[in-house]
Amino acid sequence: MTLQLDLTAVGAWELTYYQKLVGNPQNRRIRAPLIDPVELPYLTEQHIFVVAASWINAKPTWIRAGYFYQQIDGIKIDDTVVFEGLGQIPSTQVDSTRRLIKLNAIELVIFPQLTNSYRLRFEALPWIQEVTLGVWEYRGTQSDTTEDLINAVRSKLETIEFKINNL
Repeated sequence: MTLQLDLTAVGAWELTYYQKLVGNPQNRRIRAPLIDPVELPYLTEQHIFVVAASWINAKPTWIRAGYFYQQIDGIKIDDTVVFEGLGQIPSTQVDSTRRLIKLNAIELVIFPQLTNSYRLRFEALPWIQEVTLGVWEYRGTQSDTTEDLINAVRSKLETIEFKINNL
């Protein structure tokens, strides 16, 4: 199975999120990350992204900005098994996949296609005071060699069926 993409095509990428995130210095007193986790304000069906995170005033030795999560909603489990004493929640959110995003760099992120739609979340590392985050979704053409093989087999099967019917 090989995913084939045209990453360099004109119009293949759409900027879906761009925000400067600024941390709260008061969070240092409670030993919390300076920048609160950010859920991107939309559901997405795409699974290929380019993520850029920058902070000009970062120390040169800092190479990591934070984590980018694929978050699946609506999973129906009985969570009272683990969380005794809390009321049962009809559905829950699960972090499916996470990717480390480098600081002052652009990353290609490919999440697995586990569901039709999901949320995205970014969590900056605790010492990051501010970061400009940009997320582009891939909207270009994509094909899978497995699907191509299945279509070729279907075509041959139709030819065989046609020949059998004509005997």
